[in-house]
Amino acid sequence: MTLKLPPLLHVGIVVADLEAAAQDYRRRWGVETESVMEMTFPGAGYEGAEIALTATYGFVRTGASEIEFIQPGSTPSPYADFLEQNGGDGVHHLAYMVEAIEPYLEQLAEAGTVPRILLDASLGDDGGRFVYVDGAAHGPVVELIELSATQREEMAERNAF
Repeated sequence: MTLKLPPLLHVGIVVADLEAAAQDYRRRWGVETESVMEMTFPGAGYEGAEIALTATYGFVRTGASEIEFIQPGSTPSPYADFLEQNGGDGVHHLAYMVEAIEPYLEQLAEAGTVPRILLDASLGDDGGRFVYVDGAAHGPVVELIELSATQREEMAERNAF
């Protein structure tokens, strides 16, 4: 059985200055950046090493999906490296909320794509996690997000997805 991607949750855009990006979107599109937060993911696996990933995240609702602005905090990180390699701001990933990450990685392998996990990070002690899979789409990285039951309930209460 082939797993299909669920609806797009958000597009992740890495920016050097989150406030400048937010002001630009407000001016051009009349949308506000919500839920700006600095987060740290200790023990994240990045390029085969363990790092404490820190970044500031801001979300803009655009109907059924969101735009996620990401300003790097720590280095090394996939975000700081992206800014350097890309020469500035740009689309980094397409994010999808999935029931379980592993079946999607297995499906990619069965389709002949060896999933290259760029980042693997825990979303807390409840068991949620997210991964960035490089080479799984034409262009941006694919983010697969797996939430624990508790995290899903919390998001549903906030009407976050």
